Order: sequence, then C-alpha cells, then structure tokens
Amino acid sequence: MKSAREFLIEECHNLQNVLEETLRFKYGLEASKDFFEECQARLSFISDELTKAADTDFGSLQSIGALLANLSGIIARIERSSIDEHSWPFVQELKRIAVAICTEATLTNPNTPPEIHVLSGGGLDSYAIQPELNRPTGSRKRIHTIVFPRTRKHFVLLHAILGHEIGHAMWRCSSHQRALNKIVDEALFSDSVLADRASTTKWLYSDAAPDNVKLALSRLRVSGIDENNFFQSAASWSAWKEEILCDFIGLLSFGPSFVAAECNLLYSLDPTGMGLGPNHPPVGCRVNYLLQSASILSHDSASFSDDLLNARIQNFWTALNTKHKVDSWFELFTQKQLKDTVDALSSLLEGLPPSLYTAPSESDIDLLVTQLAQITPPTGFEMSDEQTVICREMDFRHVLYAGWIIAADPPPNISFTQINRLCEHGIMQQFAINKNRAK
Repeated sequence: MKSAREFLIEECHNLQNVLEETLRFKYGLEASKDFFEECQARLSFISDELTKAADTDFGSLQSIGALLANLSGIIARIERSSIDEHSWPFVQELKRIAVAICTEATLTNPNTPPEIHVLSGGGLDSYAIQPELNRPTGSRKRIHTIVFPRTRKHFVLLHAILGHEIGHAMWRCSSHQRALNKIVDEALFSDSVLADRASTTKWLYSDAAPDNVKLALSRLRVSGIDENNFFQSAASWSAWKEEILCDFIGLLSFGPSFVAAECNLLYSLDPTGMGLGPNHPPVGCRVNYLLQSASILSHDSASFSDDLLNARIQNFWTALNTKHKVDSWFELFTQKQLKDTVDALSSLLEGLPPSLYTAPSESDIDLLVTQLAQITPPTGFEMSDEQTVICREMDFRHVLYAGWIIAADPPPNISFTQINRLCEHGIMQQFAINKNRAK
C-alpha cells in the first residue's frame, strides 16, 4: 500500500497532466497563458515540498494535501471557463475593472494583479464571485473566480450585477479593507438602524415592520429563533454589512445599468421584496437605497437638448422607480449618510481607473440609443455628413445603459433577448475599434 506521501506525489503527476490539457481552452484574448503559469507555479511548489517532506511528517503532508486539493478544484473548473461558455466581450471589459480594484502588494511585486477565472453554471441566482481569501503558499497571485448563470450567457445587461460581486473581492483585498471599513462604519452605518446588531434587531422586530416580515419572524420564533438570537442563528449581521457595501460598489462602478440589473434580478427572485435572507437585508431596502443614491449622483436627472432622448431616459427611470417601496420601514439610511458614502467611495474608486463609472456625454448616449432603436449594435462608429467614417472610444458601461434605456420602451418586434445580443455585439465591435485607435 502506498504511503500518504507517495499517494500525494502520484496525485501531483496526475494534476500535471490535467493542467497540460487545459492548454486546449481559451479564456479570452490573452488565451490560457497566465492561468497556466500561475497554476504551474503552485504545482511546482507543492511538488518541491513533497520532495522535502518525510513519510512520517504527517503535519506537513496534511498541509500539502490541502494545497493540492485546493489547486485541483481550481483546475477542475476549467472547461466551464472557456470563452464558449460565457460572454467573452463583456468579460474582457469586466476584467479591466476587477484587476484595477483587486491589485495588491506581494513580496515580489508591489502591484500584483489577480488572475480572474470565469465560469458558467446555474440560473438567475448564480451570479457570484469566489475570491481567494488568502493567497495559498507557493502562489504568485490570487485567483478570483467569477460565476455567470449558464442560462443567461448572452444577457450582458444583467451581467452589470457583477459590479456587486467585484465588491466582495475588493472587500477582501488587503489594500482596501481599512478604507472600506472606515467608510461603512463612519459614513453609512453610524447613527443608522444598522449602527450595530442591537439597533438592527430593534428595527427588524419593530411594530413598524410590514406584515410579511412579522409573519416570517413569527415562523422563525416557532423554531426557537427570536430577537435575542436572530443574528446568531438565522442571519449574519457582518454579511449584511458586506452585501450593502458591495451594492454601493456596484452602483459606483457600473452606474445606472447596475441599478437596473439589481432591481430586476432581486425582484424576480423575491417579488415581495420582504424576504429575510441569512446574508442579505430585504430586497426592498436594497433597491430603495440604490435608487436614492442614483438620484444623489444625478443619474436620473441628466437633461439633454434632444427631447426624444430625454423622454426615453425619463421613461427608463420612471419604470425603475416603480420598484421603490414607499413604506418608511425600508429606508435604512438618511440622505446625508448616502451622500457621504457615495462621495467617499467615488474618491476611492477614482484612484483605481477605470473602476469609477462616469456619465456619458449627450452625443455618446444619443448615438448608442439611436443605433439600438434602429436595431443596430451600439458602438462608437458613425458616418459624418461628408460620408467620412468616424470611430470614437466608448465605455462599455454606456452601451449597457443605452441597452436598458431601449429595453424600457423597445421598438416593435424586438425582445429583451435581442437587445442583449445587440449590446454584446456592440461591446465586441467597440473592443476592435479601441484596439485600432490605439495603433
């Protein structure tokens, strides 16, 4: 029978074969090189440690086995990471934001970007990020895994929700933890109903709570969960805190398209907006503070010279505001708290370009919306009056915003699915335009 050390050495050889097979797959325009090199560095370290370990050094062998199992799990996801499994034009742009936000200092490089690993699986509730909490021993960089719903592969308008998921990776990044904690604790939570667990519990169990919430709490009481142990047995207050922060990072990194994606996705999964999840506050609360913050940022009040464009944008925001809960119980923060928070987070993201969303000019958003209304992929391409080709840079988040504007009042015989595909192709074509302009 093989010893534990011999078994792990054999597994290293097996994993090397699997890793080499991953070279068949493409993860984007940069192919598989970066991912392969990071995994190879980790596997080489594990192999070296096994060579040095004794058969009877059970503590070291257990630690090495854990590293090997972790690496096996990462490599095993590879087939669902190929560019055939997700919207690669969107992913290329998303990676630029994720890398800017999550770059951190290591012993070998003060500016080490993470490796972004993307895979597909599941349905509407599958949007997620699985950040490495700590860099494993022997690694050169962290590997963050972003998950897309397999059923919504081409729905790039909904993919804006991943701005929230990038927030989770940012929260765990050593470069930003202190600043983010300070913003949440001092600008947002201080003197709010979320100031601490006791304040949150008092708000949750107050007489002002909606009947649906009271009913849910009464059902929990039957199983022994009440105001004395809600945040020990039914939910995590610290998780609520993190989720709220990530909503704000999503808003500030993706703008109006994030608000639209979150409103639509969250209410599709919880139509009442009053569900009590273990990791998230009620949907109605989340949508309310997002809509209020978008208004503070003047996203809903931009006025342009073109009346048709103004009407289309107003129609979009009118439709979104129907998601707002009028019951004051859903208002977690004051206007000042929201403004202080978006101002502080904007300053932080501004130093991490291109993370911070900036509003489009009238000419840009008008061009994109007009192209979509004509059932044409939205890009920075146009013909001048002199029939000269003009190609301009265009932020992919403006393409998403234009898509949502048109989706609020689509042309006849065009579906939400078609609008998404047009935007996906627009992002892909714009990538080519930007590459050509950079020559």
